[in-house]
Amino acid sequence: MTTRKEFNDIVHGLRDYLELHRTGTAGHWMKHERRKKEQKVVPSGSPERSVPVRKAEKTPMTLEAIREELGECRRCALGKSRIKLVYGVGNPKACVMLIGEGPGYQEDRQGEPFVGPAGKLLDKILESIGLSRQKVDPDWKWVYITNIVKCHPMTDPTNPDARGNDRPPLPEESDTCLPFLLRQIKAIGPTFIVTLGASAAKTLLPTTQGIMGIRGKWVDWTREDVGPIRLIPTYHPAALLRNPNWKKDVWEDMKKLRDELHKLHPSS
Repeated sequence: MTTRKEFNDIVHGLRDYLELHRTGTAGHWMKHERRKKEQKVVPSGSPERSVPVRKAEKTPMTLEAIREELGECRRCALGKSRIKLVYGVGNPKACVMLIGEGPGYQEDRQGEPFVGPAGKLLDKILESIGLSRQKVDPDWKWVYITNIVKCHPMTDPTNPDARGNDRPPLPEESDTCLPFLLRQIKAIGPTFIVTLGASAAKTLLPTTQGIMGIRGKWVDWTREDVGPIRLIPTYHPAALLRNPNWKKDVWEDMKKLRDELHKLHPSS
């Protein structure tokens, strides 16, 4: 039931509004009233605190929720020819996140990134600096691995069973997948990102340089509302299988990552 005082307040408020409307300042009055409500002070003795009303901050999606939103993705042409969507694997709160360009023949069949010959080499590279895709103790040594695109880019998508049918993703394919990758990065919150190969580096970094010009150089990376995160590009493991002499360069890059990790975890 409305009390007499509340009734009188309503009448006075209407009078004020009509007068302000007549003088052309009603809009300012309405904004003022809204501000008063947002800054409403709770009476003394109330269990609520007398603080301004604030909008709730948006929390990052979980990796599971992002995967669910991806679904059986057909947002670009890659989804029409792939066998399995390859999302990612590893520590959901990894200190180190590795990002390649896209799944290959074996990944397309197993649904896990870096499981072919290049993946076996990547596992050895990680092991050389004490990291692993498998759950290990301490937890910061357990990495997360994914790709820029989640479906196998093929030179001839009409023949998915052909070997040697891999290609780098096209810019429009990378752009389609990028929002989901950024959500993955935000959900994980890594301290370090390692990009593997030219495509991954050029998708995340504003550069026109080739991988030889940017590998091994730390970047403080930020994108939209993600970051800053320390990022270092290096060669893709598949490139090392074709050019074994590049392994020494990747070793130098990994030593830089190892040194930064040891600064954070000096007793491990």
